[in-house]
Amino acid sequence: MLRGVSLVSSVQAALDSLDRVAPLGAVVARDDAASLRAAQDLEGAPRRSVLHGRTITVKDWIDVVGLPCEGLSSTRQDRMPVHDASAVRRLREAGAIVIAKTQPGGSHPIHGDCRHPYDPARTPGASSSGEAALLGAGATTLGLGSDSGGSIRLPAAWCGVVGMKPSFGLVPTTGHFPRVGGRSDGRTVIGPMATSVADAALALAVIAGPDGFDPDCVPVSLGDRRAVHVGELRVGVLDGADAERAAPSTRAAVGRALALLEGSGARVVEGALPAHLDESLDITQRYWGRAARTGADADRQLLDWDRFSQRMTRATADVDLVVGAAVFDVAPLARPLVGEDYLFTLPWSLTGWPAISLPMGADPSTGLPLAVQIAAPRFHDHVVLAVAAWLEAAAEG
Repeated sequence: MLRGVSLVSSVQAALDSLDRVAPLGAVVARDDAASLRAAQDLEGAPRRSVLHGRTITVKDWIDVVGLPCEGLSSTRQDRMPVHDASAVRRLREAGAIVIAKTQPGGSHPIHGDCRHPYDPARTPGASSSGEAALLGAGATTLGLGSDSGGSIRLPAAWCGVVGMKPSFGLVPTTGHFPRVGGRSDGRTVIGPMATSVADAALALAVIAGPDGFDPDCVPVSLGDRRAVHVGELRVGVLDGADAERAAPSTRAAVGRALALLEGSGARVVEGALPAHLDESLDITQRYWGRAARTGADADRQLLDWDRFSQRMTRATADVDLVVGAAVFDVAPLARPLVGEDYLFTLPWSLTGWPAISLPMGADPSTGLPLAVQIAAPRFHDHVVLAVAAWLEAAAEG
């Protein structure tokens, strides 16, 4: 909020911004009167945190009291949560004001299409598409999405914003609809999306930690990113085989990020990390189709998943983080997404590692956003955030 501007005026301005970008189709539900009442209630109250009065939006798979949450169903428009998701509750307790629920996909049978903020003919990605589109259009600065195989990182990359997938088990998924958990889905996390790494880090610090309901959320503290010395880090590189390699402009963006890190003193460890991209896609596709498989097939998929995670853990024993592409190329013309679109994000979903999609310039031929992905071992979220913040500043400088 700007100094000297009332909370009510600030929230009204945020609502006006949603109106301005309504053609994007990014918003699926809002209650302006409730948002303004929340601002009024906070107006004279003691400042709770730096989030006091901050407006946020939330993906429509995450429960927010007062707004409908359909989840995966187009027939549950009347489902009104009676509790906030734990992540939402924590942000509200810190003083944030939820002003809208956002489109959970590129196209919806009820709400229609969600469009790319730079080019309406292109897809913003899925499934945290509404969040990415609003952020990319400059209509909002902070929100919550969820990520199973890349649903935060892919739309963030295509729309030119920051998308953070936390470590599995760092942020409770209580209140995610459909319900997820370690046995039914050991990949899905709730995480922040923002226009800056600082805001993503701010939100993650608020939403992290056990809530007493999610048995997979463990008591591991979020590390201090200020204690990370970028120039002392060992950097692995994730690159695919010939048929899996990203577009030239995307690879150039990754190269720029690596050059900046090397310039800081960080050591790039060539060949430290086998790609395993085709393997992560195969395991994920078998996971998606598990309901139709026999018990033996399902058991084999879980064993292969465990082996993949073990292999990646061993392969990265001598690096502190991994840098690579987040997506193959800039956002394509609108079309249904396929498994291959998530090829670069899937490894870190299967390992439970934290990973962030960070804007890294623009494609010279289209002007569309480029991005890099930064990952680190599980519960080293602070390393991911520290490196992303350093690169963000270095790239702008």
